[in-house]
Amino acid sequence: MQRLRLPDLLKGLAILFMIQVHIMELFMDYAAQQSVIAKVSLFLGGPFTAMVFMIVMGYFVAASRKTVGQTIKRGAKLFFLGFLLNIGLNFHLLLKIKYAGWPYNPLEYIFGVDILYLAGLSIIVLAFLKWLPIKIRGVVSLVILTLVLLLTGKMNAWLTFPERNYITPFLGGTWSWSYFPLFPWLAYPLAGYFFYLVEERLRHWFSRNTLVAGVFIFLVVAAVLYFSPKGFATTIDLPAYYHHTFGYGAWALGLLVLWTAGFYLLVRKFQRRSAEKLLAWMGRNITVIYVIQWLIIGNIATAIYQTQSLKLFPLWFAGILSTALLLSWFYEKIKFYFKAD
Repeated sequence: MQRLRLPDLLKGLAILFMIQVHIMELFMDYAAQQSVIAKVSLFLGGPFTAMVFMIVMGYFVAASRKTVGQTIKRGAKLFFLGFLLNIGLNFHLLLKIKYAGWPYNPLEYIFGVDILYLAGLSIIVLAFLKWLPIKIRGVVSLVILTLVLLLTGKMNAWLTFPERNYITPFLGGTWSWSYFPLFPWLAYPLAGYFFYLVEERLRHWFSRNTLVAGVFIFLVVAAVLYFSPKGFATTIDLPAYYHHTFGYGAWALGLLVLWTAGFYLLVRKFQRRSAEKLLAWMGRNITVIYVIQWLIIGNIATAIYQTQSLKLFPLWFAGILSTALLLSWFYEKIKFYFKAD
């Protein structure tokens, strides 16, 4: 279906942006990280990656016919996969901590709140919305989304305290190992969930009210452009990005509305080509690619952390991307072979 091309393509692009920003953050030296290229890299690795993943995930949770129990089970599996992945991607570092006496706390890496932890917890939260009557799910998801972004500042203050722990960072707070806590990041699965529920009504409304729709789009474009300098600055400041509040969240959602609409118009205009097929395949296999690229990048980073010059950036990106895609392709072939038997 034409409609279903878009989510896979958006996720395929997002995985490209994500791999390059991981390489920039973990491999490139100080001089490289101060360059304009690094700032562009961080920007592309911001709203266009994790937020896209979470919005699309929320959309398909809303579309799913799975029961509450089945949905919770799926969330729990992703959460456990996040635990295993954190051990795997930090395995080299954990060995250094244990046997070479490196002065780091291993729990901060094992329980570092990354995307899979967020995805698992978010799916569990969204599962409980299935208990509500279908007519009010959209309103409730929008209200919770807004409250999450509005309350994030207070949650960051309440949940950051001297006593170190590894539970509250999953909820919020400005802990250094809490990259994607529920506050504010639950807002984006909720945004996808909300959009699925109102999508058809929005389509009909926009088609019947073209003038109002045009004014709305103009206002969104104007607001996004006006706040872009501040939004860009927040995106490239990683602690501020990970623990952003309402203003940045509203700007990012507006930016992604424009990004998605523009990409939809582009995709609809052109025929399917090899590059598009590859992106769509990457989008469909995003979890496998995500895990494999982190296993590669995470373990290499322990050996070469922030020592590489900017001229090596394209080589690292090409090498890790091609390796991750090849290993993901092999994994899918092997999985299909065993399923066929």
